[in-house]
Amino acid sequence: MFLRNCWYAAGWSKDFAPGQLYPLSIINEPIVVYRKENGEPAALIDRCCHRLAPLSLGRLEGDDLRCMYHGLKFASSGKCVEIPGESKILPQVRVRSYPIRDKHSIAWIWMGELERADEALIPDFVGVDDPNWVMRPGRMDYKANYTLINENLLDLSHIAFLHCQSLGASLTPEGTGPTTVTKLERGVRIQNWLIGGEPPGKSQSTRGKRTNVWQTYEFLAPGIFLLGADVYPDGTAEKFDQKEPDGIGVVHRQFTCQAVTPLTDRTTCYFFAYGPWAKEPELKERLYEVGVKAFNEDRMMIEAQQRNIDLSPETRMVRLSIDSGIAQFYRVMDALMRAEASSATSTSFTASEIAASAGK
Repeated sequence: MFLRNCWYAAGWSKDFAPGQLYPLSIINEPIVVYRKENGEPAALIDRCCHRLAPLSLGRLEGDDLRCMYHGLKFASSGKCVEIPGESKILPQVRVRSYPIRDKHSIAWIWMGELERADEALIPDFVGVDDPNWVMRPGRMDYKANYTLINENLLDLSHIAFLHCQSLGASLTPEGTGPTTVTKLERGVRIQNWLIGGEPPGKSQSTRGKRTNVWQTYEFLAPGIFLLGADVYPDGTAEKFDQKEPDGIGVVHRQFTCQAVTPLTDRTTCYFFAYGPWAKEPELKERLYEVGVKAFNEDRMMIEAQQRNIDLSPETRMVRLSIDSGIAQFYRVMDALMRAEASSATSTSFTASEIAASAGK
């Protein structure tokens, strides 16, 4: 019930220290992550092929991982390289390995077919390492199905309501301009204007002033959110007839990158970074505080939403016109899942079917 041929965020790269084993779950699969002696990350299924004991309870020996139940030792490729007391190792004595790469300060893991792991598909999770931005990373865990978080990020019309005490403090529902949704190869691009007071962070250039914010973001498979917000003087949206501006006259910029990683059917990890352009580094902590407050507001609502779904799993959501981004993203995910299903022998589900059955 998950897209497999894609890169998921396993964690911030800095969180995987050398010489340690890190057990985690991604799309219901137990995984152990560690770093090899050259610093590169490695990932194996957290299950010895002998008695199915967790390899995360084992020990590192150079680049290899030894199971501490009966001593089988595995290379980072998953191949068994030693069985104590036995001279012959059969080919089937091996465990699954996963491609894992450090890029944009994230350790990305490929959960699908090994031969289809394409590093070009790692999302442009720019911001954390980019000298043009001053970012602070974070993590949040949800007790909810990942599709509910994806839908939350695909429809930001909730900002003026759910985030009226944080990100949307200066906005009204009437202050959200027409939304444009553009289909991409592996996701959607969503753009609109926000009309209101000063944006969060209290930039010196916008303090106490009404502003127009051009908001544009991409949401990419399997759940990657990349949003830039450019702040202009009041009247700019009208000047450009509610369409994309030319970039001249920007007084402040913010950026956030976020990744939704399903751990299990009912638990999800949410990685995020938020910050201003490099011109105003003093806003870094303030923006992070506002962002975390808003993300906790999201979590509170989404976990409550999940509880309602679990109480009445047969009840279906009513879709509205504001859900256009969600619908288009599901069409992209459906196509990707159908492509996987065409080469798989097991039963597959489309993204729409997964979302519809989130409570089952």
